[in-house]
Amino acid sequence: MNRNINFLIYIIMKKISTLVIGLLGLMCAANAATVEDLAPLKHSYVLVCDDLGARPGKGVLFGNDHFLDVTGGTTATNKGQVDLSQPGPTTWEDPTTHVVEDIPQYITDDIIAKYGEEYGGGHYNWLRLKNAQDVIAMNLTAGTKVIMYLQGNNKIGKDARIPKVSRKADMSDPLNAAPDETHARTVSGFRWEFVTDDDGVYYFGSYNGDMFVSFIIIEANEALGTPQVKVGPQTYDNGLWYREVTCKSVAVDVVSTVVTYTTDGTEPTAASTVYTAPIKAYKDQVIKFQAFLDAGDGTPLDDLKLEGADNEAPVSFLFDAPALEVNGAAFTVTSPYEGAKNFFSYGEVVDQEGNGATLTESATVTAYSKIENGTYTTFTTKSVSADVYVLNEIKAEKNITVSGTAVVDEEATATSTTGTVYKIENGAITADKMDFFVKNLTFGALANADAAKAKYQVPAGQEAYIQMSNTNISFNVAEGDSVEITVVCSKNSCKNIDETDEDVNAEGSKVADNRKCFVNVDGTNYGGVDLKVNPEGNVITFRVGPGIHTFQKYSGTGNILISSIKFVPMIGAGVQNLAAAEQKVAAKKVFRNGRLVIETANGTFNVAGVRVK
Repeated sequence: MNRNINFLIYIIMKKISTLVIGLLGLMCAANAATVEDLAPLKHSYVLVCDDLGARPGKGVLFGNDHFLDVTGGTTATNKGQVDLSQPGPTTWEDPTTHVVEDIPQYITDDIIAKYGEEYGGGHYNWLRLKNAQDVIAMNLTAGTKVIMYLQGNNKIGKDARIPKVSRKADMSDPLNAAPDETHARTVSGFRWEFVTDDDGVYYFGSYNGDMFVSFIIIEANEALGTPQVKVGPQTYDNGLWYREVTCKSVAVDVVSTVVTYTTDGTEPTAASTVYTAPIKAYKDQVIKFQAFLDAGDGTPLDDLKLEGADNEAPVSFLFDAPALEVNGAAFTVTSPYEGAKNFFSYGEVVDQEGNGATLTESATVTAYSKIENGTYTTFTTKSVSADVYVLNEIKAEKNITVSGTAVVDEEATATSTTGTVYKIENGAITADKMDFFVKNLTFGALANADAAKAKYQVPAGQEAYIQMSNTNISFNVAEGDSVEITVVCSKNSCKNIDETDEDVNAEGSKVADNRKCFVNVDGTNYGGVDLKVNPEGNVITFRVGPGIHTFQKYSGTGNILISSIKFVPMIGAGVQNLAAAEQKVAAKKVFRNGRLVIETANGTFNVAGVRVK
């Protein structure tokens, strides 16, 4: 009993000094899209960015729900790798001049000692952060050190690309200073550190442009004796999937600790199971751990509980989507997992079990699989989608027109800084579903009550337009045929029709594309006429050859509003002789010797697609 009293006194003394730093437990947040759902990073954590497999996407939680992709973004595998088990780098060679310069050693002995064994091997500088356009969020506790390893495109001084930290999602009022002229070169393996001063959500973007991150290391300000927990990789063995959870006890000064755990979500006590060996988890669950001072015989006692020295292992499983293959009107679903059952949905068909079907009309098919993991649980894989086309070939002229009424959008107008905002009611298009596959269709409106905007309507008085903000209209051209397409846009279908000739690009060589009107089919832009110089340039005519073609969002910035689309078949025209590059914006129509021809960089063609001299 005296021994227990001594230990109790020891605990009280520690509480007076250090153990008062008790932190809130980890929360295992469900899939959500707001910072309120972030699991607080109470304990140390290492995110290996390229282990994610794919960029999560805007509004998606990742890394056991500890990180939120606020804006979405991209990834890269061409920005070098970082190996935390290897010292360096200490020099950088300019790839152009081959001049070698000294740089600080960013992977130091302390980093190797802490993380080298477990996280060694090359990992890509993979996760892009870009100013305020590409931001992630974390819920951190006060005193937490955040370490990032990154590649900043080898920028130096004021141009160096390093993380920017803010408590605001728009990245205003940054908490860390911008790089100055003394800043080291941000090579592959560059280490950046930041320490939080309060609990709460922190946003991370970048200064000066693109940078790419390989590791995000969270060194939390943990209570003494907090056990170290790790969730192993997803493993398949003897017909079962599992992840192995390991726990390492941490001594308090010279006194060893004993760790107990629970698997049912309750808080561990001295009476809970003592951790002695790795735990195999066969389903999504949270395993909780609690440290106690060792009573001297390897057993925990309630009065020796180390307050705040708890930890959690959120275990979750993730399975890839099945393969979804489309062949004409038929599709097949194939899972890579043994014994998986496949399911698909399209139209009014929902969660149909099976490995495929043949459709009678076009649809977007979504498929996933279910995996029974013994008697433990049933896993659901990621889903995959693909379009299946059942379309008539265009053999006669087809016209798509738009109807609908523009009304004041009261809610948008109330917060508008540019005046009245309109929306479309009863928007519709004329398009037979057997001729065109239409999806994701949205309608846009001009401020038709505004005299300054009315001049942009086509035809005069039209209120509703197809708003080219998605991939939305597909059609089918027969083998050996071609189709001439005429698209009529609103006369201000560009970024800024009022741009002046003085607004030129950085080289001063040409007026920017802000006044030009484009549409996009299959990733190729058509149009490119300056609407201010030629107001009729909102009528775009081009040709495409055999196959399924799809109108897509124009990748440039602009308000592309389409009034009508006309399809005229050129049966047997042999436009397959025209390469895709010859149909791009560079092609132009001219009259030569009284004949209408198309001039391209690769030759001159008549309207039937035949090369002429």
